[in-house]
Amino acid sequence: MLEIREVTDPKLDPFIDFPFELYKKDPYWVGELKRDTRALLRTENPFWQHATRKLFMAYEDGKPVGRLCALVNRKHNDYTHENIGFFGFFDCVNDEKVSSALFKAGEDYLRAQGVAAVRGPASPSSNHIYGLLVEGFDSIPAIMMPYNYPYYADLIEKAGFVKAKDLLAFKRSKDDQFSERFLKVCARCEKRGGITLRRLDLSHIDKEAEIIREIYNQAWAENWGFVPLDAQEMRDIVRELKPVVRPEGTCVLEENGVPAGFYICIPNMNHVLQILRGSLANPVRLVRALWAWRKIKDARLLMLGVLPQFRQRGIDLILIKHIITHGVAVWDWAELSWVLEDNAGMLRGIEECGCHPYKRYRVYQKEI
Repeated sequence: MLEIREVTDPKLDPFIDFPFELYKKDPYWVGELKRDTRALLRTENPFWQHATRKLFMAYEDGKPVGRLCALVNRKHNDYTHENIGFFGFFDCVNDEKVSSALFKAGEDYLRAQGVAAVRGPASPSSNHIYGLLVEGFDSIPAIMMPYNYPYYADLIEKAGFVKAKDLLAFKRSKDDQFSERFLKVCARCEKRGGITLRRLDLSHIDKEAEIIREIYNQAWAENWGFVPLDAQEMRDIVRELKPVVRPEGTCVLEENGVPAGFYICIPNMNHVLQILRGSLANPVRLVRALWAWRKIKDARLLMLGVLPQFRQRGIDLILIKHIITHGVAVWDWAELSWVLEDNAGMLRGIEECGCHPYKRYRVYQKEI
């Protein structure tokens, strides 16, 4: 017998634990620390001040077989002038009967909220873990990027969802080469003078977080699906990243003393999280994880932005060159993710600096 149950705040454990059981034999899946997922899902989390949701679990003969979050992000709808809901935290056994029941429960809830369409996966937004992996299942994901079984796409499409947009991840090793054009544009921009590059000052993290937020929100304002971060959200992100950020992975570019662009690149902590299996309680795993932390050889370019008034001047290319020269040179390789498939300008610049696409993620949508 298949049963769909709503999950409430005091009883989040089954919802959080389910993917650890589902993927326990998969060599590439990585679960976040359960305490972090719990903190994100708690209704007192700042995200839920502008969003409503229901969490669903599917049980077959008493055994958990799937989960889903259906949510309405009012901040997204207000900013984009859309009327949509989202689904996220989707995990399911390979059974269309189970996935269909989960999606029906989620769509019934969202329809009652008055939305016209459903988009996802968003867990819970484009500023968190976003999209479904559809190409590149042969390696561990980068930190804060999704990984899922290949059959998920089939289950989602059988539920009536179609592609809305693809997101691309690029790979660049320290041995890959810049194109001649790339180097010429960077050199021409550098000759203008007035450009300085500095590391983030982690001793004044709140001040730096506000600089990053202002650049990020303006740089990404016109991108599909983007929702600006408020001051508290950015402070939370930066403080969460502070323990794992290395100096060589951060940069603020200033032109004539004015902050114009930035990037944050972090070690791929998934190598550590995979060992921990969602908990810090096991001392043996903790020791192994600390050892793995010292041996991480790959990173992810997590955030990059250039103010609109400084574009078309090669500043974005200088930032990318700086990442590779002073970051990837320390690690063996880095992932640049994610980039919208139709962001032609960014894609051209990324490919000319020696990067190549190696993973693809898909965002789906369905009218209801």
